[in-house]
Amino acid sequence: MSDSLTPTDAREPNLSDVALKTISALGTASGEIFDPAGGFDELLRAATRHCRRLVDAERVRIWVLRRGGRTLVTREYDDGGGSVEHRTGSGEGLAGWTITQRRPLRLAPDDALPNLTGETPSFRSALVIPLFRRGEAFGVIECLDKRGGGAFTDADFDHLDVASEHVSVALDNAMLVQETQRRAREKEGLLELAKSVATPLDLDEVIEAILKSLREVVNYDAAAIYLVNRSTLALELARDVGYPEGSEGAFGLQIGQGIVGWVAKTGEPLIVPEVARDSRYVAARPSTRSELAAPLVVGGRTIGVFNLESDASDTYHEGHLELVSAFASQAAIAVERARLTRELLERRHLEKELAIAREIQRSFLPKSAPTIPGFDLAGAARAHDEVGGDYYDFIPASQTRIGLAIADVSGKGIPAALIMAGFRMSLLAEIRNEFTIRAVMRKVNSLLHESLERHRFVTAFYGVLDIRNRVLIYANGGHNPPLLRRANGSIEYLTEGGVALGVLADSVYSDCPVHLSSGDVIVMFTDGVSEAESPSGEQFGQLRVEECVERLAARTSQEIVEGLVQAVVDWTGERGPNDDLTLVVLKTL
Repeated sequence: MSDSLTPTDAREPNLSDVALKTISALGTASGEIFDPAGGFDELLRAATRHCRRLVDAERVRIWVLRRGGRTLVTREYDDGGGSVEHRTGSGEGLAGWTITQRRPLRLAPDDALPNLTGETPSFRSALVIPLFRRGEAFGVIECLDKRGGGAFTDADFDHLDVASEHVSVALDNAMLVQETQRRAREKEGLLELAKSVATPLDLDEVIEAILKSLREVVNYDAAAIYLVNRSTLALELARDVGYPEGSEGAFGLQIGQGIVGWVAKTGEPLIVPEVARDSRYVAARPSTRSELAAPLVVGGRTIGVFNLESDASDTYHEGHLELVSAFASQAAIAVERARLTRELLERRHLEKELAIAREIQRSFLPKSAPTIPGFDLAGAARAHDEVGGDYYDFIPASQTRIGLAIADVSGKGIPAALIMAGFRMSLLAEIRNEFTIRAVMRKVNSLLHESLERHRFVTAFYGVLDIRNRVLIYANGGHNPPLLRRANGSIEYLTEGGVALGVLADSVYSDCPVHLSSGDVIVMFTDGVSEAESPSGEQFGQLRVEECVERLAARTSQEIVEGLVQAVVDWTGERGPNDDLTLVVLKTL
């Protein structure tokens, strides 16, 4: 018998009965719309059972094109009510050959096989008829192995040919109903998503609403939403469902890494029918077989990625991609709005904390300089950030002695301010113990070395002014050397002491006396003064500090402080200083 044929002219007299029995078996007249109450699977089961009885075949499978015509899908039913799904390429096997050729195929036990591709189950005889709707082949009835052996007869062909017309109509109607219902669910899901994400401004609530709404219209076994960190360009996991414990390592992705990273980089959605065949796949679930990823885009900028995973191969198709992309469009706006809201709230919270920290820090600094017989004293601190790491203080030691301190903590912001607070407490505690200046510096260094991280340190200058004898005894711990301008115009720098505090555990410090005369001016400052940069990047420098002090030497200490600050501000231009500015000026009257 040949491998393909045309129906015989000798029609069996019971073809009308075949048509009626087919209609009855399918539960619908050919002109009626499929009743979805029983479901597409029940229709397919009924059609399979009817065709098996009609031609007395041992096995019958009805294949239907899915995934935009790329895949043929069928369910093989057993007598116990169970079923197994099979998939193959649209041009593979007996079904694929029949779809491609658009004509039936009948094979007897001794017939040669046509040129088939893909896997084909073993069989003795076969009768395969294509199913058409609106002139296009969309499925196949595949009957294998005539009961009792032998080949399928002309009558079997005629009967199946008649039945195929009614099966085509019933399946076509059922698929139309399925498509209509799917689109209705999608619209309802999109509407619910819009409602769900319209109100909440909390990012976690928005993401939870998105995943819940998405599950109503797209099946997935695991899902994750990633957001792009705008600073590091890393993909940060915002929410995941369905992933096993211990899979966190697979979530640390960069843009361009993995399927999710590829989507984030290109801004294009992606379907992966078989993740095992895609080199980009980063395994997070051993059971995952297929994946769909879609970008979250706002204003042409990718802010994140939807990722859905399924335990079945080739689960997702263009319809799913279109739906998830529609979800992503709405979700992206909601996520960006919630993220901006969170950032605003965090910024406001930080501003409140900074305001509190600023007030605390201000409380550490002198409200005014003390009045000292025979001397004129002034100080000022101008923070670059909301809070800074600079410090100065006037510390009474006795009725005739007063301590002068200025310090600078490495780094900026709140961490530097916290270290400065710790340094201040340590310094005051050691001063109250009435240790020598070198001992105070040594003990404070030891405390800081124990408590600070290795890259942190404090530069400090501490001296005690003997008011009666006009002597300043000081120790410099790695700080910018204070400038001493003598009344005759000569310049000295107070450098004696040791290294910065906190660097070495056993640092030793020396102290040094300086005798002061009328007209002498001591200017203590932090590196924010000498290292302030002009718009071209040139530093203010030590020489300009000397020039300013020379120009202002005849003025009061407060005027010298103000003049130096203004000179630095003018030097830095519109950008302003890039560090804290702290100064203490002591003038001998």
